[in-house]
Amino acid sequence: MSWHNWGHSMVTLSLLSLCLLSLLGARGEVAPNFDNCKDSFFRNTPVSGLNIALPTPPEPNPEDLKNPEKCLSAYNAASPAYICQRNGNHYYFATLYDRGRRIPLYSAYEMDIKGVPDREGSIVYYEPQLVHPDLPPQQMDKRGSLGEIKKYNENIGCSERSPQYRQNYKLGWSQALNDNFGSYDRGHLNPAGHHKEDASKATMTHTNVAPQDGKMNNGPWNQYEKKLKDVLSVGCSKMYVVTGVVPSTTWVDQNKRVNVPSHYWNAYCCTDNNDKPLKSGGALGPNTDQGVVTEYNSVTVLETELRGLLNVDNNFNIFNGC
Repeated sequence: MSWHNWGHSMVTLSLLSLCLLSLLGARGEVAPNFDNCKDSFFRNTPVSGLNIALPTPPEPNPEDLKNPEKCLSAYNAASPAYICQRNGNHYYFATLYDRGRRIPLYSAYEMDIKGVPDREGSIVYYEPQLVHPDLPPQQMDKRGSLGEIKKYNENIGCSERSPQYRQNYKLGWSQALNDNFGSYDRGHLNPAGHHKEDASKATMTHTNVAPQDGKMNNGPWNQYEKKLKDVLSVGCSKMYVVTGVVPSTTWVDQNKRVNVPSHYWNAYCCTDNNDKPLKSGGALGPNTDQGVVTEYNSVTVLETELRGLLNVDNNFNIFNGC
């Protein structure tokens, strides 16, 4: 082979390699957008105008550490994080995750209207790619997540003699852990009861829950979730749902690791089999033991109420045209 042909072949191979890497990279859950799971939204259009996430918390004294750019958890990571919630090889719903508050701002999904509700297991999963973007894209339990962090540390040369490079520290820096909720329930945004089998299992992740008052979670909010599935979805071919929270100035503890929302909110868009809107509505409930869920017969009215609570402008829209 001539040098010219050899060089041409190498360039071709390099280009093919770059294309392959791009395709592989597109499989990751945490990304700059929701392109991998846009079918979770009505007309493939995510919520707009919700620019309220706090920045990713900076690590103290990174200059004292070896290779902080590669070894620190969530180093210079963008907030919010766009998570296409993936369990196995399938994307089930979308979550906008506030790294600074370590809570989801909303989860969006298409309800399984006809499926028998199923709650499989308990809330055990974490999102490895919130720690490092090079980790696997699937949800993993704590043991699996820590194992992947350990392998990453060994491959990159991140010595766990540095406390900030230790597995538990890195996982907890990037997201809320099971023991970070204090006396609060881990309240689902996308509830397991709106799905069946693997889709229900996929909701059991800590990136889909926020601190919720136990009486509210098991009382009025739970009743509304059941009504949404059993009553409000009647006559709909599809039901697009977005459930979110209103961040507050309250935190679970004095370390300000995990924010406690002041409210939970929900919006739905009911369509026919041609995706034509039939009706919309939603609900809003204070996150207290005396909270009462207020229902809305129009997403537009709910959006007006939320703009005041969230301190956002008229660019905030949950659904585009429903």
